[in-house]
Amino acid sequence: MTIFYKGLEVKYGDYVGDVDFISEQYITICLRRLDHKSRDVCILIYPPQWKDVELINGNRQSYEK
Repeated sequence: MTIFYKGLEVKYGDYVGDVDFISEQYITICLRRLDHKSRDVCILIYPPQWKDVELINGNRQSYEK
């Protein structure tokens, strides 16, 4: 089972960002933060693709606790 938490820095394909929203239907990874949340650039990742989300090395220690 894949466990995500808000703020976790991850890589998906060529994209690097942080997990911003988590539900059973999808997660969002924000690639760029702008002056208002409605303008942030985020991508949706559905459960079949969760296996392709990689932790950024700096997060691995806090993730495994």
